Amino acid sequence: MLHFVSLSSGSNGNSYYFGNEKYGIVVDAGIGARTIKKRLKSCQIEISTIVAIFVTHDHADHIKGIGCLSEEYHIPVYSTRKILFGANRNYKLSPKVSVANMREMQIGIPVNVYDFQVECFPVSHDATESVGYSIKTQEMHIVVATDLGYIDSISAKYMREATHLIVESNYDEEMLKNGPYTHVLKERIRGNRGHLSNVETASFVAKNYQLHLQKVFLCHLSEQNNLPELATKTLVDAFHANSVEVGVDVKVVSLPRTTTYYDVFE
Repeated sequence: MLHFVSLSSGSNGNSYYFGNEKYGIVVDAGIGARTIKKRLKSCQIEISTIVAIFVTHDHADHIKGIGCLSEEYHIPVYSTRKILFGANRNYKLSPKVSVANMREMQIGIPVNVYDFQVECFPVSHDATESVGYSIKTQEMHIVVATDLGYIDSISAKYMREATHLIVESNYDEEMLKNGPYTHVLKERIRGNRGHLSNVETASFVAKNYQLHLQKVFLCHLSEQNNLPELATKTLVDAFHANSVEVGVDVKVVSLPRTTTYYDVFE
């Protein structure tokens, strides 16, 4: 059994907790340490269970809290060298992560942290460097793929292996097209180093459905250019078109942007 807490999922901050009865790890900490502590506490989880922080890339909405969380609670921060040092160069990160708390990872080479085997894989996004994470326990295989402009063959391989998939579904194409963003920003979001649309995510996930996939969590939904019900319906419709019965074969959840979502993986 594994506790999953989406602490925040959107442009205001991203952070995900995975833990058993003794230990937990966090992927990204784009919200403050106090908020993380408070939201974990609401799920009956102590912040002292966190034994590692894994970082996907160095944008502020993914790293704002890693310095405080790491330095105050003496938690090591794992990622590639480029991401770790890119994060420390971000002016929004204060305090910085000390070298003593940095743990450098190599892409494609797993690291073992207590009961978790964690491996990072490259994804396409406009940061210093960006990765997704494969997290394995004895019972399950979780894949976190957030902030990517397209799904390449490497990302696809990991995503197909997941029993629990946390994947970006950032924008609805019509809402983005007709929304308030500038043309330049719209093109950035649509680009190969931007974000995934509802349709792009739904099409890939449904067409690549595997029998071992239990749950899909749609993450990093845009506040301006998406709605949870739109993201969910797009994936549900794609599953149905591929003869996958949602609620029986697989479960689908759109994660809230600014509030806590709690689940148990079994």
